[in-house]
Amino acid sequence: MDEVHARSLRAALLDGGELAVVDPVESEDFGLPWDDPRSLTESPPRERTEPWVWAGGSTPVCGPTWDGCLEVIDQILVADRFPVPPDALEGAVLLIETSELLPPADWVARILRAMGERGLLEPLAAVVAARPPTSSHDELPSPSARVARRTAQRDAIVAEVARYNPHAVVCIGPPFGHTRPQWILPHGGVMSLDPTTRSITADYGPAAAR
Repeated sequence: MDEVHARSLRAALLDGGELAVVDPVESEDFGLPWDDPRSLTESPPRERTEPWVWAGGSTPVCGPTWDGCLEVIDQILVADRFPVPPDALEGAVLLIETSELLPPADWVARILRAMGERGLLEPLAAVVAARPPTSSHDELPSPSARVARRTAQRDAIVAEVARYNPHAVVCIGPPFGHTRPQWILPHGGVMSLDPTTRSITADYGPAAAR
């Protein structure tokens, strides 16, 4: 288990408190198949991460998180089952991620645009997008093609958030989604983003009862 995964999982389940969310500087899009016993002890080669990208507002913000995988949010929106009204997202930090389905950047833009048209982006204090996987067991583009995919998704997210909420702080790149190493972040807990120092802090609340 990766150190950042273990540390944040302990904070979520046992220790509570606050953790600085930092870049582990290496990443893998997928591991060995789960039915392969080696998946418990081995990892494939990793690549160095790119620096996180900050955009939007320049004022530090702090708010409760609401999050989800965009492929799932898409289905929730289509079913008209989005669980919170726009006013419940006032001052919130939206955490979004994409999966090993590898949706293209224009698809990501359309989902965010749909959220914006429903008034779900305007109330937010911040949007944090996870480092996206750009390869899978079934599809392995070249390193330059993977960088291009991440760049295109980043640009799409920045553009669509700016369209509906130019004052929201935006950070692209923290690994809390479908890549490894992976941070466990507090859903419904408080996160703080400071674009001046380019830092993120997650509050896991009080330590769990023992």
